[in-house]
Amino acid sequence: MSNQSNGFGDQVKEQNHETKELILSAVTDGEIISIEEVQDDLFSQKMIGDGYAIRPTSEVVYAPVSGKLIEVADAKHAYYIQTDGGMKVLIHIGIDTLLLNGEGFQSYVEKNKRVEKGERLAIFDQKFISERGFNTVIPVIVLEHDSVVSLELFPTKKAKANETHALKIRLIE
Repeated sequence: MSNQSNGFGDQVKEQNHETKELILSAVTDGEIISIEEVQDDLFSQKMIGDGYAIRPTSEVVYAPVSGKLIEVADAKHAYYIQTDGGMKVLIHIGIDTLLLNGEGFQSYVEKNKRVEKGERLAIFDQKFISERGFNTVIPVIVLEHDSVVSLELFPTKKAKANETHALKIRLIE
């Protein structure tokens, strides 16, 4: 019986369980990078979870998975989606953009509503945000969850929103 770390601290999963795969697509057009490349310790040090980030070339952000929107930040910069299996995914538009108090963001979804993979969550004004000194990179984080076995990143320089696979998650069924 071999064990494998799932990338979430010291939790270990046994490999004799049935697993399934969940693919997170790119949330916008841009360059998919590893979460370690994000210039913010909360994300790069995986303090809240693992995932990927995207340097956007588009200003529209889409849901990478289907599920219930359990949180929409008042500042419209962060969205938490809980999948039907209970896994939570955070889409965080920009670094420290909470400080903009919603300026430069427009949300298209409401808390506690269901969203489908590929549904538009928000648009943001990349120029406005950059001119105010904020990094527009978008971390997409899989929050710690017992069913996650492993994550596989698909880095690319020219990701297309809703088309390009960004991250493959293996889950225990």
